Amino acid sequence: MKTAAVSLLKISSASLALALSPLAANETNCFFSNAGLRIGVDTESQIDLVSYEAFATINTGWSWDLSDRIRLDLDIESAIGGLSGEDKNAVYFRIAPVAEIHYGDSPISVVLSSGPSLYSEDRYDLHDIGGHFQFTSSIGLNWQFDETWTVGYRFQHTSNADTDSPNPGLDMHTVSIAYKF
Repeated sequence: MKTAAVSLLKISSASLALALSPLAANETNCFFSNAGLRIGVDTESQIDLVSYEAFATINTGWSWDLSDRIRLDLDIESAIGGLSGEDKNAVYFRIAPVAEIHYGDSPISVVLSSGPSLYSEDRYDLHDIGGHFQFTSSIGLNWQFDETWTVGYRFQHTSNADTDSPNPGLDMHTVSIAYKF
C-alpha cells in the first residue's frame, strides 16, 4: 500500500510539473515564483510517518525593504501531498502565506509560513492528530545555490489549534528542492 501511495504521488508530481510548464515558458509574466518537491519525516519516536508533497509559490509581488540590507517578500504557497506510515496513507492540501526574509546578497534566506491544511485521514495507528482540518506552521532556511535552483529545510508543526480533540500535533523535519521561475 505504501509503495502504491509513493508511486501515485510521483505520478501526480510529474503531472503537476507538466501542467505548470507553460507558465514557466514566459518567465517575466510567470504566475508562480517557484515550484518544487518537499519530503519530511516526523520527529516523534512513537510513530513513523513520512510526507511527500509538490508545492508552488504564487508570486504576489508584495515586497518591502525593511532596511538598506533586509528585504521581506510575502507570497502564497500551496501544496498537495501525501502522509504515509503506521499502515495508513493520506492525502492533504494546504495553502498559506509565506514570508521570506533576505539579507543583502546572501543566498540564504529565512522562511516563515502558517495556514490551514486539510487531511483525508486523521488517525495513524494509535496517533490521532485530532480531525481532518489542521493548521500547518513552519520556519526554515532556503539556500539559492544558483540562479534557478533552491534547496530548503523547514521545521514544520501541524495541529488543530484546539478546534478538535485530541490536539497532539505533528512535528516534522522537511527538505525541499525548488525551481525558481
